[in-house]
Amino acid sequence: MKRLCTALLLLLISQFLLADSGESSRVLIHTLNYLSQDYAGAVKDGKIISQSEFKEMTDFGESAISDMKELVPGYNKSDSATISSMVYRLDSLIKEHAPFEVVSVLAIQTRDKVIAASGIKITPTTYPSLANGQVVYKTECIKCHGPQGLGDGPEGVGLNPPPRNLHDEEKIRPLSPFFVFNTVRLGVEGTGMKAHPTLDDNEVWDVAFYILSLRYNDLKSNPLLKDEATKKIVDSLSLEKIATTSDAEFLQQYNISDTAKARLLLAAIRFNQPVQHSGDFINTALKYLDGAMGLYNEGKFTEASQLSTLAYLEGIEPIEMQLKSNDPQLMSELEEKMHRLSHLMNQHVPAIEVQDSITSAKKTIAVASKLIDKKEYSFVLAFLMAMSILLREGLEAFLVIMVILSILSASGLKNAVRWVHGGWILAILAGCVLWLLSGHVISNQVENMELMEGLISIFAVFMLLYVGFWLHAKSEIGKWKDYINEKMKGAIKSESMIGLASLSFFVVFREVFESVLFLSALNVEAAGKQSNAIVLGVISAFVIVIVLAVVLLKFSAKLPIPQLFKVSSAVMSLLAVILAGKGVHSLQETGWIPIHGVHLMRLELIGLFPTIETCIAQAVVILVLVFVWKNTILQPKPKK
Repeated sequence: MKRLCTALLLLLISQFLLADSGESSRVLIHTLNYLSQDYAGAVKDGKIISQSEFKEMTDFGESAISDMKELVPGYNKSDSATISSMVYRLDSLIKEHAPFEVVSVLAIQTRDKVIAASGIKITPTTYPSLANGQVVYKTECIKCHGPQGLGDGPEGVGLNPPPRNLHDEEKIRPLSPFFVFNTVRLGVEGTGMKAHPTLDDNEVWDVAFYILSLRYNDLKSNPLLKDEATKKIVDSLSLEKIATTSDAEFLQQYNISDTAKARLLLAAIRFNQPVQHSGDFINTALKYLDGAMGLYNEGKFTEASQLSTLAYLEGIEPIEMQLKSNDPQLMSELEEKMHRLSHLMNQHVPAIEVQDSITSAKKTIAVASKLIDKKEYSFVLAFLMAMSILLREGLEAFLVIMVILSILSASGLKNAVRWVHGGWILAILAGCVLWLLSGHVISNQVENMELMEGLISIFAVFMLLYVGFWLHAKSEIGKWKDYINEKMKGAIKSESMIGLASLSFFVVFREVFESVLFLSALNVEAAGKQSNAIVLGVISAFVIVIVLAVVLLKFSAKLPIPQLFKVSSAVMSLLAVILAGKGVHSLQETGWIPIHGVHLMRLELIGLFPTIETCIAQAVVILVLVFVWKNTILQPKPKK
């Protein structure tokens, strides 16, 4: 059991440390970005003005050739030939002391070609959080760049070159968030700027946006930031535009001569933190579907399938509860279409079939969008939705806890009861922490949360089966008395209770995960205006579950031990079957398990989904249970 817990923990942690699939391409893009900016400090009017800078530029040119040779075999022939030619040409221009304007333009053109060929994401999936960015900055950057970003951190002393002053207009104005993203992610070779592989992409985007906002801290409380004209410009900018455009490019685009007005506009852009509504999630789904189709047409089937999965996880999943509350059948239809699309892409079917599938999914998404747009969240509606969410999840977890506690209460094993209570209380506390971080979770970790939910469900299945077998073995009154006598002779060893505590924790924590996702999405949809209603709904559901627990535990204490064990074992068996279906379904949503549809009614309450994989998982658990019951409970007792 300890090995299983350790393996699960390591597997969960590893998901947050996985690098982006386009990391190698990102290195070449990063190199080209630096060439497009820093070459100006090496050559002027055909002459070298800094030997050290020029040496660095020639090194970058040679690195670009090396990176290109490694990467182009993975691109199509046309892109490979074009990128190779451009990189070699760029290296030659650097060595010939070509003008900055020529080198910069070619480096940018080459970078854009690599981005298009690799399909790498150059924008965040959702709007970065400046608050989270500030946290990352304090933990990762402040030691060198200093608390205000002036490059005066204690660990930056003596570095050559010194840490960059993030308020330096000349150095920072030409940088886009995408440029900063690559710098933080990959570091800069030969400097004190190290790579940060332990940060996930969302954290890097957060800190990249935060870094570019530092220069405008003096304007944070300026009322002109909310001026109608300024707000109109900011609202018109897409996230992609903001993420890939530098302050210098914005100034050039809007041609503002007044320095004060220019700074105000740039500050408004860099401080912008829009609240996401259902329409934003819908747009995310549509954007990813379009991107997936483009990649599929280029023959990049794996990348296309991954993007279609993100379309569901980051576009549809956050509003799943809202859709279900309005039209459960529509939500079921949409989920089925999205899964079918992913399946078709994995099968490498003709592009026309994929296009038809995407068109069909988009039509359903359009219907869902209209349905959501009609819904306003009143206090009562938000309260009822929050309460229904927590009741559904809470009752599911409570069944397992009730079974364990009723058995232990009937047997007088008070020490064991404390372990079980400790497990579920720890899960609730972990849920409170997740709720406090829910804004970051719902916007940045949806895919990982789904993955963890699936893995926890599968782990809970094994725990339920294990405890169920134990109950089978103790179902005869004689065996139970022997067991009680043995335990009552001395103190119960804590090691023997770890299994019960682990089951208690994981079963409750699994439901906490799903509750946090749904409640966070509900809070976002209500624009944070119905937080009190949501909290009240959660408290009400919690009280209802506690009352039911007290009543049912008192009732169960009156049951004979063997009968209680048999009933409890049956309940745990049913829950194991349900969680097997739900666990595999969650892993399918992340793309970890393939999806093969089957004509079957969808009954989410019992974990039944219309896919072959979920049915097989439930069938395997049922077969195991049938075998155990046949050879224990239903086996005729030998005659004396």
